[in-house]
Amino acid sequence: MLKAILLILYIATILAVIFAERKNSTEAILWVLVMICIPYAGILLYLIFGSTAAIKLTSIFRRRRLSKRLPAAKAPQDLLTGQQFSDEDLQVIQFNTNYNNSPVTCYDDYQLFITGESHYRALFQDIKEATENIYVLFYAIHHDVIGESLVNVLTEKAKQGVTVLVMCDFIANLSTPNKMFKPLVDAGGKVIRVKPYLTHYRSHRKIVAIDHKIGYIGGMNIGKQYANLAEKKNPWRDTQIRLTGACVATLDAYFLTDLLCAVRQRDWENMVTYMESLQLPPQRRSPNLCQFVVGGVDNNKEAVKMNYLSMIRSAKKKIRIQSPYFIPDVSVLDALKTAAASGVKIELMIPGIKASFFLDPVTTYYAGQIMEFGAKVYKYHGYIHAKTMTIDDELCCIGSVNMDMRSLMVDDEICGIFYENSMVQEYIDIFENDILNCDSYLYEQFLNRGQKEKFMECIFLPFAPLM
Repeated sequence: MLKAILLILYIATILAVIFAERKNSTEAILWVLVMICIPYAGILLYLIFGSTAAIKLTSIFRRRRLSKRLPAAKAPQDLLTGQQFSDEDLQVIQFNTNYNNSPVTCYDDYQLFITGESHYRALFQDIKEATENIYVLFYAIHHDVIGESLVNVLTEKAKQGVTVLVMCDFIANLSTPNKMFKPLVDAGGKVIRVKPYLTHYRSHRKIVAIDHKIGYIGGMNIGKQYANLAEKKNPWRDTQIRLTGACVATLDAYFLTDLLCAVRQRDWENMVTYMESLQLPPQRRSPNLCQFVVGGVDNNKEAVKMNYLSMIRSAKKKIRIQSPYFIPDVSVLDALKTAAASGVKIELMIPGIKASFFLDPVTTYYAGQIMEFGAKVYKYHGYIHAKTMTIDDELCCIGSVNMDMRSLMVDDEICGIFYENSMVQEYIDIFENDILNCDSYLYEQFLNRGQKEKFMECIFLPFAPLM
């Protein structure tokens, strides 16, 4: 009897991978092979590390319940009226509106940070001046001087009656003890470790929203390495953006939706009641337009990847990319190859300091695939952790998305697409200045790489979908 039940479970799990979960073909084949090679242990590994069923069902049920209680966040109306847009802008705006349900919104002002020191200085000051609520979501909040400083300023605000809600990823914060957050919790703040299970589908977003007026997104987490205080991976180069204006309401909505998918069932009603009590300030129209795209495995849209494809395909002159890793899936890789072969100039900036022994050879391999068609690759004098892409002189994308398969398709991510030309030009200027701190990695160097590097590529490339 037990053998029959196990056999049914075994067959059902394989069928679920193929037909129900709708994974990309490469990942599906990998999991089916694992379950065939190590039948019952493979099922256990899949249920722990590979299944998305619980994530999707939780999201579906809670979002459906929420939609009956709360209206969707609304941006000021007629934002597109009276504005002149390039073909690139219109193509990406329409795509993200129609495919990703990303509302067009606007910001009053922005500030770019390319060092952790400047980012934390501004962030902590904004937190100290908060009067109503502080929403904090990071992939990692490290147990170090920066993490403790964040908890201290949040604790002081919670003691003053400000609503403080904090989320961080479960796996990324295994080394961060609960005792670090205890003063904040004792003061009335709420801390949730998101996705408390062993799976490679992680919460990688970075969102801070303060008083419905100030928002932050970007590539930085909370930790001393981002402020160049760690021994390794120095100098650390990253990008964060501070925004004010109507767009913060959209960041609020994304944060609170994530929170409702993460809280315990017994706390769900209290959180919805809290959301119903919120009073947003008047949303003022601004000509500075943007959209936010969120992605993850809670649906089958692959929203972030599709946004990137839309941006790449809109390019007419130049694509500039910064990422600590370069491990695109076949569709993004083909889009970049097509652009490069069609005469679009592509510049890719990756770290000069190795990310890890298994990520680097795979990054080098994929970089070589686009270099064959004329793309330029720069290795930064340090560790570049920024996740950005600019298209021509028209679009700028800043967020938490690494150019790898996990970020593009499975991790919870957020990126902002900005359409205001002066801001786009400012980031292009930053990119050009970064090139001065880089060494060019030439195609000839790639072709002449050693046998050890090629062997490492062969070993790790099959695992690229999990990186």
